[in-house]
Amino acid sequence: MTVGDIHVLEIFPILVFFISFFGLIISRNIVKAIVLIMLMQTSVILFWLGLGARLGNIPPIFQDATEVYDPNTIADPLPQALMLTAIIIGIAVTAINITLLNALFRKYQTVDWQPMQDLATVDERPES
Repeated sequence: MTVGDIHVLEIFPILVFFISFFGLIISRNIVKAIVLIMLMQTSVILFWLGLGARLGNIPPIFQDATEVYDPNTIADPLPQALMLTAIIIGIAVTAINITLLNALFRKYQTVDWQPMQDLATVDERPES
């Protein structure tokens, strides 16, 4: 289904991305921020996969080298390969975020940004 020149598979991830971005801006909880960052990464991946998904495209896998297909009906494998890489990078970023959150929670006993920042500035003050 298309709306003008924009495909529905392109509209939904854009909406999810900006809703997640707005949630990230107003979130005071670090756990919520990590989940929203993951949701933003997923929406970008869905957007790029949606760009490459067209009805009637065939996969670029051939049984015989002499087979000839219309190049316009063959699916482009590049977005899929790049999005697999993006998924792996997203998992690594999420793991690092959770590890850093664990260390910060053990030190400050909170997952809210503001109390953690207040406690961090108290820790950094030089003692006279």
